[in-house]
Amino acid sequence: MSNADELKKLKELLDNKVISQEEFDKEKSNILKDEAGQTIPSTDGIENNLDSKSDKKTKSKKWYIIAGIFLVVYMIGSVGGETSSTSSTSSSSSSNSSSSSNSSSTCESWGNKSADNASKMADILDNLADNATDAGYGEISFSTFESYLQADLRKAQNIYNSQISLSPNSANVNSHNLFLEAMENLIEGIDLTILGIQQNDADYIDLATIYIESATSNTVLATSSLSSC
Repeated sequence: MSNADELKKLKELLDNKVISQEEFDKEKSNILKDEAGQTIPSTDGIENNLDSKSDKKTKSKKWYIIAGIFLVVYMIGSVGGETSSTSSTSSSSSSNSSSSSNSSSTCESWGNKSADNASKMADILDNLADNATDAGYGEISFSTFESYLQADLRKAQNIYNSQISLSPNSANVNSHNLFLEAMENLIEGIDLTILGIQQNDADYIDLATIYIESATSNTVLATSSLSSC
């Protein structure tokens, strides 16, 4: 079970009055300490969680850069694949050539669309960072922030549906699945942020942060698992 899932279970126990707030805070602190490698200070209300401009921008910009790496690495792999294809020897059999061409076509189609989805995900995270900052500084209301999040959530779900409909070549199945998991993490993170705003509950924001950081980790893994076409 991931740290985010464990926290979510704890939150359900708290909401159902199975455990006390003190017990929840203690367990949450241990989990978040394990997640971040340092103790997370307690907060009162969502405003405190959205009020740190540099921290929020840094985390989301980090994800933006990683999504960009996904795009760049794929493009390098695609070029490499094309170069390799043009240098194939003319003595190859026509059946092998056809099979290779089909595989390359599948890979390139998946890669191009995946790169486009990664770019769209990066845009969502960029919007999230900017809007969270504006809400934290009172430049937009929390109700407006929530409406922006709802729009971002719909976009993220559309991107996920687009990605899950794609068929990667065999060498990129693992990367594809990790990218899907990153998208699921992002959707869960946005959903929990909305819930935190609606209930003015900082615990949900903590959960959302962990899910978004998990999206970062899975995108790194997806990137490192990429194979050239």
